[in-house]
Amino acid sequence: MLYMSLWIIWFVMGICFVAVFAVMVFPKLMLRTYAATLPVRDRTVGRETDGHGEVLVCEPSALSRRYIRSYRVGRDKEGMYFRGERAKRAAFLAYDLIVFGASNTILQILHVKEKFNSDPFTETVRLPKRTDLVILRVVCADDTPFPPERRPFNARYALWLTLLSLSLAFTVDLFLWLCVTFACRILDRFTMTVSLPLSSWAALLGVTALAVVAVCWAVSLARFFLLRGRGKDENGR
Repeated sequence: MLYMSLWIIWFVMGICFVAVFAVMVFPKLMLRTYAATLPVRDRTVGRETDGHGEVLVCEPSALSRRYIRSYRVGRDKEGMYFRGERAKRAAFLAYDLIVFGASNTILQILHVKEKFNSDPFTETVRLPKRTDLVILRVVCADDTPFPPERRPFNARYALWLTLLSLSLAFTVDLFLWLCVTFACRILDRFTMTVSLPLSSWAALLGVTALAVVAVCWAVSLARFFLLRGRGKDENGR
């Protein structure tokens, strides 16, 4: 009974570790991989000063300027904020705000949806405290979706995609090892008499890791080049 309790605790702690690792690592790696695909065409065109400090006036890419002429990133008594200046009326407008920190890492991606109103400005969107740069991407206007722009395939994207796929393979292998080991303990009634030989473990975990890495790369690259191709066709680039 004691051995069974210890093995159950070991299994639960292992699953918790896998879950925490996935939550802590995957979002950061995914954001860094995504950041490596972004062409930074937004630029600062002016600086203003209000009662709370400096306000940056920025101009988005040509595609986004059809609907949002410019936008301001500043700070007020409630914290950092974004506010855009409309260039064209649209009954419905959806756009992403990609928020970078000082170390050029993505802090957050904010998905904003608005319905048309008479205000010449968009709604005020609150930003994280450590915001250093904001990139605007119009996603959809009325019933017209806009595929995201993509940078050409580059070494930075390959590096972060490799780290992401290896981390995913490690997580899947660790989860598989926990489950198979615990299943063996159930089969031998926690007497540790049933186990897989080392060669079987090597084959099982090795094949699984290679499959995960291959699938991760295949899906990512297919999505990368598919979206990039669609963006060129529809936007004339």
